[in-house]
Amino acid sequence: MLISTRIGAAQQVAAEAGLALRPDHFEYFRAIAPPDPEQLRSSVGSDLDQLFLLLASVCLVIGAVGIANTTLVAVFERTGEIGLRRALGARGRHVAGQFLAESRALGALGGLLGTTAGTATVVAVAVVREWTPVIHPATVAAAPVAGLATGLLAGLYPAVRASRVQPVEALRR
Repeated sequence: MLISTRIGAAQQVAAEAGLALRPDHFEYFRAIAPPDPEQLRSSVGSDLDQLFLLLASVCLVIGAVGIANTTLVAVFERTGEIGLRRALGARGRHVAGQFLAESRALGALGGLLGTTAGTATVVAVAVVREWTPVIHPATVAAAPVAGLATGLLAGLYPAVRASRVQPVEALRR
């Protein structure tokens, strides 16, 4: 049975419907009121927040793998350059620092471009739908920093590998 109610009365009508329809056996009825709109909105908002956080995490991992791969390929392609630098007196930490700087720059650039694209998308959607765009400044500031940190972590292995290149072996290639 479907009972139509006025807005805001659904909870009370659901609680009293069984007793009103059959006072002698009200337990025969089970009334289910529709969810409260505010609670439903909060639940959907929470689910969307979790979904977007998961999506951002996946994008961050994909970006880290891309940075690590790019930096590792650069190490392999520049083995001769690394060997020459090492033969001229550069220490392993100098070579590692160079590749860490490159990977950090890639991460920071990715964070800046991602922040720019995300902000532009939010503003564009808000303009099209005639909404007021709401962008938290901490999120905009944190994205390039997260990109920088991701670049640093993604570049650790290639930088260590580059720092261990022996000059004699590198110059033979």
